[in-house]
Amino acid sequence: MHDIVHELTIAAPPDAVFDAVTTRDGLASWWTTDCQAEPAEGSEATFGFDGRSVVIRMRIDALEPPELVHWLCIDGPDEWVGTSVAFRIEPAHDTPGSSVVRLWHGGWEYEDGLLPRCSFQWAMYLESLRRYLETGTGSPNTD
Repeated sequence: MHDIVHELTIAAPPDAVFDAVTTRDGLASWWTTDCQAEPAEGSEATFGFDGRSVVIRMRIDALEPPELVHWLCIDGPDEWVGTSVAFRIEPAHDTPGSSVVRLWHGGWEYEDGLLPRCSFQWAMYLESLRRYLETGTGSPNTD
């Protein structure tokens, strides 16, 4: 199996980052405006992209505020189904009021196919998350 891993520091406290990756309003501000989500273990979140030509359904498997979010992809592009996404959020010890965010998207069967493109897109959306939390304006998918 293959994994995508990214890490970034965001000038926002862990609680704010946790809210941005677990609530509908937060997710719509940096990932995709076409989303339905609630911060509840066992619930399902739905994310639409490109006029809903791509729809991803995630089951929320773990929420440990403000440190951990874990999703399992239960429907979407074939290569996504069965993969897991986790956000690990920690205080940045060298910058008070900031957070270190690690994204892991694991369990990919193939290292080619969608994985490289998905890794690139995650990097772009994580930068959108940073801009949203630091400036109030992210760059989510809007169609």
